[in-house]
Amino acid sequence: MNRRDLSLLAFEKSFQELTLSFNQTAGVTPIRRPWMTFWKSLDDGFNVYYFEKEWSVPHGPMAGGQRVEMNWTFSSWWLAVLCALASTQTISAQTAGMYPSAANSTPRPHDRPDTSSGTPPTLPIISIGSSLTFSGTDAPDTYTAATTFSSTPVMADSGAVKIWQQQVATGTTGEWDIFYLQTTDGGPLANNLSADWAITIAFTLNWPVYNDGVVTQWLVNGAPVGPVTNGIGSICCASPSNPILPGYSYYNSGNGALPAGLQSDWKEIYVDPYSYVTAGGIDPSTANGFTFALHFSLQLPAPIVGGVVSASAFGEFPTFAPGSWIEIYGTNLAAFTQNWTTSNFNGVEGPTTLGATTVTIGGQSAFIDYVSQGQVNVQVPGTVSTGAQSLVVTTEDGASAPFMVTVDATMPGLLAPSNFKVGGTQYVVAQFADGSYVLPPGAVSGLTSQRAQPGDEIVIYGIGFGPVLPDIPPGQLVEQSDSLVEPFTISFGGIPAATVPYDGLAPNFMGLYQFNVIVPAAVPASDTVPLTFTLGGASGTQTLSIAIGN
Repeated sequence: MNRRDLSLLAFEKSFQELTLSFNQTAGVTPIRRPWMTFWKSLDDGFNVYYFEKEWSVPHGPMAGGQRVEMNWTFSSWWLAVLCALASTQTISAQTAGMYPSAANSTPRPHDRPDTSSGTPPTLPIISIGSSLTFSGTDAPDTYTAATTFSSTPVMADSGAVKIWQQQVATGTTGEWDIFYLQTTDGGPLANNLSADWAITIAFTLNWPVYNDGVVTQWLVNGAPVGPVTNGIGSICCASPSNPILPGYSYYNSGNGALPAGLQSDWKEIYVDPYSYVTAGGIDPSTANGFTFALHFSLQLPAPIVGGVVSASAFGEFPTFAPGSWIEIYGTNLAAFTQNWTTSNFNGVEGPTTLGATTVTIGGQSAFIDYVSQGQVNVQVPGTVSTGAQSLVVTTEDGASAPFMVTVDATMPGLLAPSNFKVGGTQYVVAQFADGSYVLPPGAVSGLTSQRAQPGDEIVIYGIGFGPVLPDIPPGQLVEQSDSLVEPFTISFGGIPAATVPYDGLAPNFMGLYQFNVIVPAAVPASDTVPLTFTLGGASGTQTLSIAIGN
């Protein structure tokens, strides 16, 4: 499967907003966020993004102390590489597809748990060319036509009526099946000005489904009829929009679960259409159309969870902490693939439902960044207790069996994706203010890199480092600078960094920690300097290196 590793997750949300704003406006007007300023210009045909961020020691410009200012300048190409470096597959409409693929597709045992039982349901739900019986009662006449489901029009009722069908897929698990009726002579239609149109159809469903949408529409001279008022009242409830048909229509929720096989008595009724529109002042003599669309969604098996790990680009640990990002693997975890977007947020609050998929850990709702049939990425809620907890994935088709996970108070991991493993050495992702990476030059194809020098300030990212002050709960975009509650140290070849200007959640992002670190003066030059850290006195468990020059 194409795995979607969690990496710099908060960049997706914020940079979707930023690049959208940048590309909607051609000027260089800055976009301001707490502690940050962004703006754009055009340079040699590339959009160049400027990113100025301010910190003070210890906790931001309002906290006093020395002000540290970093100016980051990068092109849209570099922005895409930054977000892609740890295998994020979708960044934004502006940057997707502009970078060399860095996806890690190495399968693991829990990527594909053997939970299959028979052939999984797939589209189509109604087969093109399958048998169809279309019967009209006073609609506009009484007749029966045995035909097939097809977009090719078929004449019925001795040539007075033309019928045909259309199918429109909605993702990989649903479809609209649209049934058209059109008169051929323009009317009047059997003088049934006060008749109840009734259409009965018989068709075959290939799989058990949910009928979760019905749209009906009557047309006069080819134009959809909207609400009209007459001496009695109005034609109720017509809406100017619906998911499938253009123009006024009637949209209902459908009939629920249906078994596979023949549906032999499906009725669509439009009550007294002619009398209503005649009283409303519309000449019905050219009344010539009735269309109805049925939406079906496959009844998929309930989700099955096969494995859970912390974000694989940040250590891939079997346990995790409140606020950590985790990857859930299994089958039937979602109806279709979806990433969160700005529309899924409620202010600064992240979504707890995405594509009808929800996740609970210890009974608490997790915050969802990405869903697909085989993988879901979530942020662990901050209210979950430590110890053994049950994780449950729920979709429209049911809930998974509880999958037991272990929650620790902290489970810190630094960003170190597989494509930063060079010649057997796993490098941490560290960056300079200009956006280049701390690596031996040319170590990773497509990335500008250089060795860090003693005294350089570099930026490193992580997850799972626990609470911060002031308190910012998981599930929120960070709107202020902050600092870790637990003491944090970082060392280069055993030499501690004496100066860490910032250690906390990254402003404007969600669940991502940021560490600004000054490389100690006494670190010897080497391309494989061990990089270690402690949190609350406990050592991190990753084996990482960093490249240091003279």
